[in-house]
Amino acid sequence: MSRRAVSTLATLALTLGLCASAVNAQRIYWTDSGTDKIQRAELDGSNVEDLIVTGLASPQGIALDLTGEKMYWVDVFNDTIQRANLDGSDIEDVVTTGLNTPRGIAIDLAAGKIYWTDSGTDKIQRADLDGTNVEDLVSSDLLEPWGIALDPAGKMYWTDSGVGRIQRADLDGSNIEDIITTDLVNPREIALDLDAGRMYFTDQTRSTLEGVIQRADLDGANVETLVVISASSRPIGIALDLAMEKMYWTDGFKHNVQRADLDGSNVEDLVTTGLQFPAGIALDLRGVPGDCDDDGRITLIDHAWFFDCATGPGEIVLTDCDCADANSDEHVDLIDFWILQSTFTEP
Repeated sequence: MSRRAVSTLATLALTLGLCASAVNAQRIYWTDSGTDKIQRAELDGSNVEDLIVTGLASPQGIALDLTGEKMYWVDVFNDTIQRANLDGSDIEDVVTTGLNTPRGIAIDLAAGKIYWTDSGTDKIQRADLDGTNVEDLVSSDLLEPWGIALDPAGKMYWTDSGVGRIQRADLDGSNIEDIITTDLVNPREIALDLDAGRMYFTDQTRSTLEGVIQRADLDGANVETLVVISASSRPIGIALDLAMEKMYWTDGFKHNVQRADLDGSNVEDLVTTGLQFPAGIALDLRGVPGDCDDDGRITLIDHAWFFDCATGPGEIVLTDCDCADANSDEHVDLIDFWILQSTFTEP
């Protein structure tokens, strides 16, 4: 199909009012333990949506199962772990007994497990994704475990806010190691960049109690302070967009969601209204349909890719053209062009 033919058909489609299936935007998800809500927005903070607004009592840690289209979260005052569809529908209880102030949660999809910390029982536990087969992994020498992150290759990392340290162990709880034991005050959440061999975490400074975002090597060496916020801040949740070299965090005291480059530069306010105590945070970074160069947006490069891949109706597309098949119907055609046009970003 020629460029002119595609352009003509696109114009005709617009005239006739043809529409395509909705584009799934990349999104931030967060819990708010002040408003007792779970919300989401696009990565720039726009289009904030309320997903769950009833039945919660201080939701905190949140994790996404993008394969199963589910979000999981812990509820501090209800002492539960729950899950729902990514749009907030079909809420299910996952774990409802044996909890006392659960804080952080992480998912090992390959093994079909959820892991969580509990600062009331001072335990780290895991279970199947449906909440069955609960296991105690670490049940001693913890004071207030908070954030947890997984290396599916064999390690789990967590913060202990009551002691002011970061530890790690094998995924079954064995071989516990102290990673960082000095100069931490109340570390909260933790996120891993496994390719770079680094961990990122939120805390406060000891002398002035300013909120800080820090990082270190996975063995605890080379601790760096990346962002110093203010004495009236309390950063909690943290999540990484490694492809775009960004980190996102919530701040309970400043009532906002922010992001910055991975080195701490270019701090941006994303969501600044309607929040009371945002806590856990997670990212849905699945590719934007039609984004063939994987830069998180639709530009002229993606349009050029489309024209190279465009076929007649019903023709099967080669594998390297899958990215141009924005509506996943196994051929690149007018509908895909319309999706690209509707999400076009000026270069």
